[in-house]
Amino acid sequence: MLRLLIVWAAVAAQPVILLPRPAFHAPAGGAGSGTVRFEVVSSAPADPARDVRSPSSRPLRLEAPDGSTQHAVVSPGRYAYDFRRFALPPRVAPGEREFVYEEVVFAREAAGLLFVETAHSTYAKSSYGRNAYLNAVDLKTKKLRWRSPALVANAGNFVLLGDTLISGYGFTSEPDYLYAIDRRTGRVQGRLLLPSSPERITRHGNVLTVDTYDHRLLVRVAGA
Repeated sequence: MLRLLIVWAAVAAQPVILLPRPAFHAPAGGAGSGTVRFEVVSSAPADPARDVRSPSSRPLRLEAPDGSTQHAVVSPGRYAYDFRRFALPPRVAPGEREFVYEEVVFAREAAGLLFVETAHSTYAKSSYGRNAYLNAVDLKTKKLRWRSPALVANAGNFVLLGDTLISGYGFTSEPDYLYAIDRRTGRVQGRLLLPSSPERITRHGNVLTVDTYDHRLLVRVAGA
């Protein structure tokens, strides 16, 4: 705890931007524009007990100034954005409040924008489907540029491919999908049904390795 407080004190030495509470959009309704297409090259079963390494947001840091839940994204010496007002959905199912804190899961900076994934790790119904968003902050204006529909991103990371963000969403008995999100607008451009919930996405040109709970897929992307 002391170490966390020291780290946050160092972060607070630079301006910390507390972003206003955003809209909590409804879940994505299908494949969107369909302009990005996914082709499964291969799909093989994998041991659910295997170690799937969590991707890192470095050089960005994800901080937990309250000692338990990550809600700050820090670029040392440049900026610190506080997403705590993104954390609690507008409605919470009875008895579920302690499980629906939508913390920062992953972040990446590109082309003057900071892309941030915020999600909780329980059922979508616990927050009435208002969970698992991608967010884009304009680093010049220091304002939220866009926020995606809900239920598009709770995997350990997302990747950038041209003008597209590739993210994944799934949880236990819920449908599991890979999503293509327009990085200029946050709109859905395509999706792919997965055999189980996505955990990590790795890019190799226009081919992705997608590690899910119990499968490993190679997926080719077109139109991004």
